[in-house]
Amino acid sequence: MTAKKLRLNEAFDKMLKVLDIEAKEVCDRSGVSQSRVSSFRNGTKANMGTNFLDALLDAAESINPRARQVFAAYIGGKSKPVEEMSLAEKGALMVALSKSLQSSISTQSSISTDSKSNKTT
Repeated sequence: MTAKKLRLNEAFDKMLKVLDIEAKEVCDRSGVSQSRVSSFRNGTKANMGTNFLDALLDAAESINPRARQVFAAYIGGKSKPVEEMSLAEKGALMVALSKSLQSSISTQSSISTDSKSNKTT
């Protein structure tokens, strides 16, 4: 499930598309002009500074709380957002989650049983 690492502007653009966030709304909320955001998204002026990017991500996150998480996934190239996974990848994720939950429940049950037996001694 490893995804390609993207440049900042590519990751931001893709995040907006995947989460169905309107760039105009991000501009309105961040106070950054539409032309500046457009230049950033298309790579014309890809290096705009951290304050600029942080303002855009704050605005996007206020629209969709997953914005930074999805953006980070694209930057790190470690995983894909669920919206981009194939059915097989979603199935594999569900199996992994199920196994993880079963393991957690089993561990909690064991801890609970141990603490009950300690109370009776």
